[in-house]
Amino acid sequence: MPEMVPNPLREVLQDTLKTIEPLLHEMRNALDTPFKNFHTGKVWTGPVAKAFDGELDRHKGRVMHASETMPNDLRWLITRTPAEVPEQQALEITRRYNL
Repeated sequence: MPEMVPNPLREVLQDTLKTIEPLLHEMRNALDTPFKNFHTGKVWTGPVAKAFDGELDRHKGRVMHASETMPNDLRWLITRTPAEVPEQQALEITRRYNL
């Protein structure tokens, strides 16, 4: 039976998750304050402001959606990726993904 070693792809996926979670949290927080300030009505008003508000709302929605789905997708992928693989397969994964 071939020797089993840690799966390099799983390790990269786990590192990626650890890296993006704080960044996504930072993005959400960075949008919250300007979004709230804009909705006080003291920053900018009028028809152009209303159109801008729609754009801002759409972009904030996209960030919120991504900040929820990306980590979940990575978690799902991690659970489907074996923790250990045969040594030869680990070498192939390393070469294939340039790890």
